[in-house]
Amino acid sequence: MTSSALIVILICALFYLFRRIYRSYPVSLLNPLLLCIVSISTALLALDVQYQVFFLAAQPIHFFLEVAVVALAYPLYTQFHDIKRYFVHILLCSFIGVSSATVIAWLLCKLFLVDEQLSASLAALSVTTPITIIVSQSLGGMSAIAAIMVILVGVFGGIFGLSLLEKLNIKHPKAQGIALGVSCHAIGTASALEHHPIAGAYASAAMTISAITTAIWVPPFYTWLTTL
Repeated sequence: MTSSALIVILICALFYLFRRIYRSYPVSLLNPLLLCIVSISTALLALDVQYQVFFLAAQPIHFFLEVAVVALAYPLYTQFHDIKRYFVHILLCSFIGVSSATVIAWLLCKLFLVDEQLSASLAALSVTTPITIIVSQSLGGMSAIAAIMVILVGVFGGIFGLSLLEKLNIKHPKAQGIALGVSCHAIGTASALEHHPIAGAYASAAMTISAITTAIWVPPFYTWLTTL
């Protein structure tokens, strides 16, 4: 119990420190989430600590992570009246985004002659980890690969997503939010919320719709792609 509390305190302190650094020097590569992942991974490897031991010790953070994802519904609630007017647009964007991600992953796997199991593991990367795991398993993929890839997509989007959108001259908060919510799930939504409350609300809506779309649409769609 003591070691668990100590690890949680150290992780929180580490994140707070990196967040202070990021606020002083807002550079993408100094993103606190990225620095925490790199620092903790390096420490576990250097100290030869088994991941399972670390995971059990950090259970309180794991619990509050799920609560934090649910809390992303709050900005959706605050902007609900405005979002209702654009529901069809968000639904269409989510459908196109999820379908495009599946097609691109399938094409890359075909191009590099990837085996079917790995290809199925990459079929649904635009949603939160639990849904990705369920979808990839239903298609015969490897849940561990799917989980790692969806986290990497989220981290990449959370760090570089807004910068890429700005360079593409996509500056409207609603458009930015939808793009991050569809492509980068919860991590992208958190990044959008930090950037602008309206972007966070639209990202939350897009993330939710994309999750439902992925669960319903991706399995039959990917199965059809494999027959081509």
